[in-house]
Amino acid sequence: MEVITTHLNADFDAFASMVAAKKLYPDAAVCFPGSQGKNVRDFFIESTLYILSIERAKDIDLDKITRLILVDTRQKSRIGRFASVAEAGKAEIHIYDHHPASEDDVKGGVEIIEEIGATVSILIREIKKRGIELNAEEATVLALGIYEDTGSFTFPSTTSADMEAAAWLLSKGANLNIISNMMTADLNKDQIEVLHQLIHEAETLNIGGIEIVVTTATAENYVGDLALLVHKFKDMENIDALFALVRMEDRVHLIGRSAIVEVNAGDIAAEFGGGGHAQAASATIRDMTIHTAHEKLLNLLHERVQPKRTAGEIMSHPVIALEPHQTIGEAAVFLSRYQVSSLPVAGSEGILGILHRTAVDKAVHHGLDQHPVTDYMNPGAPTVTPDTPIEQVVRLTVEGRQRLVPVVDDGRLVGVISRSDLLGHLKLPQGSDSSTPDEFPAGRPRTKSVRRLLEERLPRDVLNVLKNAGDIAEQRQESVYLVGGTVRDLLLRDSNLDIDLVVEGEGIPFARALAEQFPGCRVRSHEKFGTAVVLFPDGFKIDIATARLEYYERPGALPTVETSSIKRDLYRRDFTMNTLAVCLNPSRFGQVLDFFGGSRDIKEKVIRVLHNLAFVEDPTRILRAIRFSSRFGFVISKHTATLIKGALKMQVFANVEGKRIANELIHILEERSPSSCLSVMASYGVLPAIHPALSFDERARALFESAAGVLSWWKYLFKKDKVDAWRVYFLALTDALSHEEYASVLERLAFPIGARQKALVERSEMRMALTFFASNHVVRPSVVVHVLKPLSLEALLFMMAKTTRDTTRKWIADYISSLRYVKPALRGNDLKAMGFEPGPVFTSILNRLRDARLDGEVASAEDERNLIRRTYPAGAE
Repeated sequence: MEVITTHLNADFDAFASMVAAKKLYPDAAVCFPGSQGKNVRDFFIESTLYILSIERAKDIDLDKITRLILVDTRQKSRIGRFASVAEAGKAEIHIYDHHPASEDDVKGGVEIIEEIGATVSILIREIKKRGIELNAEEATVLALGIYEDTGSFTFPSTTSADMEAAAWLLSKGANLNIISNMMTADLNKDQIEVLHQLIHEAETLNIGGIEIVVTTATAENYVGDLALLVHKFKDMENIDALFALVRMEDRVHLIGRSAIVEVNAGDIAAEFGGGGHAQAASATIRDMTIHTAHEKLLNLLHERVQPKRTAGEIMSHPVIALEPHQTIGEAAVFLSRYQVSSLPVAGSEGILGILHRTAVDKAVHHGLDQHPVTDYMNPGAPTVTPDTPIEQVVRLTVEGRQRLVPVVDDGRLVGVISRSDLLGHLKLPQGSDSSTPDEFPAGRPRTKSVRRLLEERLPRDVLNVLKNAGDIAEQRQESVYLVGGTVRDLLLRDSNLDIDLVVEGEGIPFARALAEQFPGCRVRSHEKFGTAVVLFPDGFKIDIATARLEYYERPGALPTVETSSIKRDLYRRDFTMNTLAVCLNPSRFGQVLDFFGGSRDIKEKVIRVLHNLAFVEDPTRILRAIRFSSRFGFVISKHTATLIKGALKMQVFANVEGKRIANELIHILEERSPSSCLSVMASYGVLPAIHPALSFDERARALFESAAGVLSWWKYLFKKDKVDAWRVYFLALTDALSHEEYASVLERLAFPIGARQKALVERSEMRMALTFFASNHVVRPSVVVHVLKPLSLEALLFMMAKTTRDTTRKWIADYISSLRYVKPALRGNDLKAMGFEPGPVFTSILNRLRDARLDGEVASAEDERNLIRRTYPAGAE
């Protein structure tokens, strides 16, 4: 049974999305999980009785649901009794939604989630793709969903896709008269009374320069369309941010509206168990009085509202500046190294001017490399202080046409603000361009809080360490961030306790301060790179680094490191999904910094590099891109794939140290499905780029599948021996190579000489063993042991994967599981007691006894003594 449902208190977008989903899933039952908005109820009764049949939630047998289609929501807390279907995990879940992610989201097998004005716009696109026809009544209902959720195309969340969907619906006969009537419905007496209260009880808060109106009202009976009343009040008074609490019957309703980035209505509503967007959100509160809810709302606003920003908050720092005596040639190196388009020129007397890339490029073209930068800079540059409001900086850049604004504090240059910094601040966080930026992107990061996710998913002792780290940073007037794979995996709901912290300050002293908080901790530091590892007594460790940037003197070289800011530290990372940082300072604990769209790419399951030279500077990123793509089921973006192909044409791996390639290759072979990684590597031509002899064809793929089966068998033997799975797969990858080619690959990958020699010898022994077993149909157990004992477990497992003979596989399996553990009952002391002198004869006798026991010649210690007396009479008593 298929069921289409939506959120409680369904609005027109929810209802319209259900109607649209029914066109895509014609056999599905349609069911509201609970209440609907008054407008929806009235319109449904009057106009849509014949569009579709609505089932009652209580009549649905939840156990019979095989597919649940959720529209306009994915929060378990908002789908009523259908939440149990999602939690059971038996039904297939399909999701169509436009709301931001929340911590109680349902996971779907099919998820189409976009930042768009109305969910129904997403479904309309699917309807158009499939060529499904709509009648005029259906088109009208779907259009109502768009018009309501976009505020008739006036809300900031409105997109061109919403407008295109509405235009298509008009072409299908959507009735604008009906839509207009519903959007401008007259208020009844009760609604007018509530609106009067909202206006009369309104109070204006000023939080960090942000004005927010909070108001309350009460009604003895239910009053519909509260959202409409709040919206009317907001428009009447031209309010930027408005929150209304209305008590009706036994519950309190919260409606939030915001037209400014500093106030996120969705975040506030979520704290009351509701949800929505940054611009519009709501919640139904059942366990609080209106006074308690009002007090909590005020506290949340003071805690969450981001005050108006100043120049010091969005400036790029530490600042990179040129000195007057430096040359144009040196400036060209700086512009390239730091990936910026302008730099300030500063001397002892202050800011002298701004030098732009265009001027540098022209000067270099004309051979003026040795001229001082002061010859070609724009002299004189208005400056601002860290406390200067952003609006004033905007006027400088727009009206004054100043590309770069220096930030000065007490005569000292402390930062700069570029136009991209300002654009990043002014742009609403609805996503960003999907291409790779050519220059270091600047501006305000997209932010959200994962505090609750940290508290739910991290072990208590780890969470305690992170909170201590935040406290220490606050005391030291520094900032500390959780970064890297841990943050990525946190958003993916995967476990990862490889904790990496970045400190905007001094990493090594910070690590020592943290270690002092936990008895028995040690610190291992690396002064050159400003990094340290805090080692806990139980083996847990935390890597701590000073925020830094890296640049490459030549393609494939190891990076040169300099101290920097968290923004530049994140920019040096490989892919957008690994650029997220979570602040641990108490005042911002759990706040995610997302400068590069990493959250979006995780959500859309895309691997994307940060800049166009990423693979030229570090070709091993190609291997990581493929590995992450396979591990997480992500897609390598088209632009990133193009950059990979371009880098390979440049033969970038030729300059990479073999050890670095080997490390990445080992990581790939350690993945759950190395075969899929190698298939992608083969499709790009990565393997022959590493070494001409390497390939991954159908034979190799079959060998990998066989190896995977053997490793699974080994796992379930529950032996204590350590096996490196990557070695088994490496033998499979190189099996088709000649002796010379295999030796050359080992040399290219820079394996130590001793390890290379051992690998070559073992490979020859493996092949001889397989040949021996293939030519002998009957082999005594003692012979099996003699043949296989010199080989490593990895070699033995590979031989099991490679052989096609069942008897050979059984001999190897018997050796691994039992034969190698067989020992004689007698020991050296027993031999002494029989009159033998310690020496080489001991080894000979014990080996003979072991073979005899393996082959069934002896079964007891007395049998062994008798065998010794017969075989070695001279030494026996």
